[in-house]
Amino acid sequence: ARAMTGRVSVGDAAPEFELLAGGFQQVKLSDYEGKKLVLAFFPCCFSGAVDDGCQCQLESLKTLTDAGVSVLGVSRDQPFTQKAWMDKIGNPSLLTLSDFNLDVSEEYVGTFNFGAFLDGLGVSKGLTGYLTSNRGTIAINEEGKIVYKWIALDDAGKSHPGFLPDIEEVKKALGV
Repeated sequence: ARAMTGRVSVGDAAPEFELLAGGFQQVKLSDYEGKKLVLAFFPCCFSGAVDDGCQCQLESLKTLTDAGVSVLGVSRDQPFTQKAWMDKIGNPSLLTLSDFNLDVSEEYVGTFNFGAFLDGLGVSKGLTGYLTSNRGTIAINEEGKIVYKWIALDDAGKSHPGFLPDIEEVKKALGV
């Protein structure tokens, strides 16, 4: 189950990464050294009903950006798509990063077969095999340690993008 939900755990030092943001800005974890940071992993931008959850996830994190916590959204989408999606959300404090090869997602929150999930719901046909990140939230303190980790799992322990993190738990873990 650990590979399914990423390799990092609470208490670990957050592994360095470098990803492209919408607008082709290079962003590294080390850019946020000494700051509180939340990584909000979501399956993909502009995904219909699931998109509402992604948008709600990032909008709910506005209480964190208002408290001075940096928030980075992470998905498999290309930077072009992420820029358009962030323009749609309209919170300039939120930045989304392209994890196109899913390496960072696999490290932090794991991946799941989003295509099979959508095919199973009857939303699509033939998308099985399309992998995305799990919906998940990672909170990193000023010392670079992971202080909170949440993955959207159903009662059977399977990835389910329809759940959202408890923002009060994230705030408590970060002391805000």
